[in-house]
Amino acid sequence: MSWQAVARKDFQDAVRSRWLWVLTALFVVVFAAPALLIFGGGLGNAPRQGSGSSDAYLFLMKQGTSILVPLISIVVAYASITRERESGTLKLLLSLPHSRDDVVFGKVLGRSAVVGLSILVGVVVTAVALVVVGLQFKIVNYLVFVLLTLLLGLVFVGFATGVSAVASTSRRAMVVSTGVYIFMVVLWNAFANQVAELLNKGLDVGTAGQLKTVLFIKLLNPTAAYKTLLDTALLGSQFNARITTFSFFTRQPAANAIGKPLPVYYGDIFVAAYMLAWLFVPVAVGYLVFRDAEL
Repeated sequence: MSWQAVARKDFQDAVRSRWLWVLTALFVVVFAAPALLIFGGGLGNAPRQGSGSSDAYLFLMKQGTSILVPLISIVVAYASITRERESGTLKLLLSLPHSRDDVVFGKVLGRSAVVGLSILVGVVVTAVALVVVGLQFKIVNYLVFVLLTLLLGLVFVGFATGVSAVASTSRRAMVVSTGVYIFMVVLWNAFANQVAELLNKGLDVGTAGQLKTVLFIKLLNPTAAYKTLLDTALLGSQFNARITTFSFFTRQPAANAIGKPLPVYYGDIFVAAYMLAWLFVPVAVGYLVFRDAEL
């Protein structure tokens, strides 16, 4: 199929330009170094959760991974289409038997393969490191971590590629992609709190309504969705995983407001759907704009 040819060429270009090797080395260092230095080298104390097992490593890494993997994915994908448009090679690519949807979907898959393979090498090396330092290796939870991290990378590759399909220049694609990323990482929680306060002022939903609103908006953030889905595996409870998205002092009020059983729209299936929306919606919008754009 034509989109497969585009994806294959994109992946091969990454190999020839050594992007793949650089990313692989980066992920090996980022994932394996904490396992060796903190749990094997005595440079710090493992978190209490899961102490003595690989879960301690996952608790330690989830915050950093939720920040680093999206950033790297954006760097890999933000210019995937705009760079070819600026250089003129896009017209050449479309003169071959490739349609515009082949270009968009092929770029998503090609860049995702680059990020995904690099992550896989990193987590395999890290698994060996965790065994070497003597932690009890909980393979199921570790596999959940691997799959969710791969999904996080795919989501942000799709998001950045969608932006690249819409933007006319690489600079604009970079500004939009990194701007949204910074908003997610730095400002999203404050945004959730502000929306909840405005809702309370307008509709008088009360404290319980505010906390429910804050949780829902938090879960719409793909980085928060990633962390809470991983917490479900580590804590063994969807309810507890959602409550830990709040600060320590608001967890009990939030638990009382949300109540058990956990509403379905806070459940893992819906949270995963919120996360996947950041993949499918930008790619779909990017394709629709790119399909009718003048090159």
